[in-house]
Amino acid sequence: MNTSRVIIAFFCLAITSIYAQDEKVLTKMERFVTNTGKIVKLENFNLPDLKASYEVLKTKVRRVTIQDETNYFLLLVKEDKYGDKSSAIAEDDLEELIKAFDELIQQSENETTNSDYFENKFTTEDGFQIGYGGGKSILWFIKLEKYGKSTVLFKNYFDIKAIFGMAQKKIQELKAS
Repeated sequence: MNTSRVIIAFFCLAITSIYAQDEKVLTKMERFVTNTGKIVKLENFNLPDLKASYEVLKTKVRRVTIQDETNYFLLLVKEDKYGDKSSAIAEDDLEELIKAFDELIQQSENETTNSDYFENKFTTEDGFQIGYGGGKSILWFIKLEKYGKSTVLFKNYFDIKAIFGMAQKKIQELKAS
């Protein structure tokens, strides 16, 4: 009798853990815009394209207003014929991301590893990653989404830094108007 209870308990736990893994965690923007029963206003303000080594990302600042609450996001979109990959970086995450990115830049300029491969990266709460790595030469990368093929490579960090700065400036302009 005890053995059958253990087996049943084991199967219940296994099934519960399988279904729990399938649950998608919402990003900050998804949590904010999924308010039901309220009017949601979305506005996009285009920024210049971000040119990567092998592709181009569309960039824009999105202002989301629900009643009297407004939030701002930097959107990075990698267009793909099978479905776009994108990241929505919340304003407070953008500030944290810029600080971490500046630290990564400093670390990259003093990188002394002798390894065959390495990565040095920062990850936001929503799963967006930025960093650099490689072997003998350094490549910069951003990963737009936690899952799937959404990694974009860059030969240097200059254009990424410029887009972050433009997004911050645009958000400040929009707040002031």
